[in-house]
Amino acid sequence: MLVLRRKVGESIILDGVISISVLAVEGERVKIGINAPPDVTIVREELLKVPGPDIPNHSEPAPQR
Repeated sequence: MLVLRRKVGESIILDGVISISVLAVEGERVKIGINAPPDVTIVREELLKVPGPDIPNHSEPAPQR
């Protein structure tokens, strides 16, 4: 696992097209923003552990953001 440190307002770029930005740090919580192409599915990890209809199928296009 690659571990990077970022400050509020700083970003990480993945594969030249996905941007992950640190928007705020509030106590133990970090608010991040993600910019990615519409065909990239973004799901919170805890939702992958719970089966249900809200989990997008990776073969379906991601909803518009």
